Amino acid sequence: MFTVENQVSGSHFQVEAGEIILDGAISNGIGFPYGCQNGFCGKCKATLMQGEVDYKEGVPPGLSAEEVADNMILPCKCSAKTDLSIVITELEGVADIEVKTLPCKVEKIERLNHDVAKVVLKIPGSESLQYLAGQYVDLIHPNFEPRAFSIANAPHNTGIIELHVRLISGGKFTNFVFNEMQEKSLLKIEGPKGSFYLRESSERPMIMVAGGTGFGPVKAMVEHAIESGSHREIHLYWGARTEQDLYMDLPNEWAKTYDNISFIPVLSRADDQWQGRTGYVHDAVLADFETLTNYEVYACGPPEMVSSAANTFVKIGMFENNFYNDSFDFAYQANES
Repeated sequence: MFTVENQVSGSHFQVEAGEIILDGAISNGIGFPYGCQNGFCGKCKATLMQGEVDYKEGVPPGLSAEEVADNMILPCKCSAKTDLSIVITELEGVADIEVKTLPCKVEKIERLNHDVAKVVLKIPGSESLQYLAGQYVDLIHPNFEPRAFSIANAPHNTGIIELHVRLISGGKFTNFVFNEMQEKSLLKIEGPKGSFYLRESSERPMIMVAGGTGFGPVKAMVEHAIESGSHREIHLYWGARTEQDLYMDLPNEWAKTYDNISFIPVLSRADDQWQGRTGYVHDAVLADFETLTNYEVYACGPPEMVSSAANTFVKIGMFENNFYNDSFDFAYQANES
């Protein structure tokens, strides 16, 4: 194992022998800038102050001979041969991330239940999308207006974008996704966008409230927290109408595997076989916590749920600036009309 330290921010992380330095930074939740991840664009350039790196495939074209002589490196293509001290300007937030329009191919379409499909998009190997866990992209098809969908996978393999698409009755685009769109189809995405993302610099325990496919960006956040080695408490509440609307078993797996993660599913239209919590998901949070003073809350789903959570959580001590939300179902419905 080798240690990589950034002299600018003081951040540091460990990488295995042969592990790409940028991959190590991303998996540890450290915001190194990057673009193509293939050594061409040069957006991840850093200055090597101490140590030695190795390029398995030779010095990439994104570095000139003069830059190599000046101890510049491309973390997207090199690995550490020793402990490293580098100089690189890390991204601090949404404003630092470039919004791109990129081509993509539909890699996979998988029905998760009766009205939710997982759509996996693959970005060409010469490109990648840098984003924060919880953000969204606009999906662009020549026959439709752009549609906004939250990214449902953590930003660790930025050549793959996972979307959770809910079928909307009468919705032209979602019906196209469910009934006509084929794997290997070509589309475009524009992003990343949005201010709903995981605040990684905080150490506060988190309450995550998802309604329906609002689970998608929450999934990305939890996956990123796990991959980054975070030990912050995560209390995940997922509200749905019926049990089949809880379209993934991942939250149960997280709760069984990680001591800092708890999962509480809540059904508003439960049948007699359901033995779990019932009612509105925000009411379950209110029943479980006397105060939310020290918590960060992330809420994503129908606007009614998000609004109810915001209004009621403040009454038990939640600070408004610790409440992050995305009522994206409203945007979907508006786009589909």
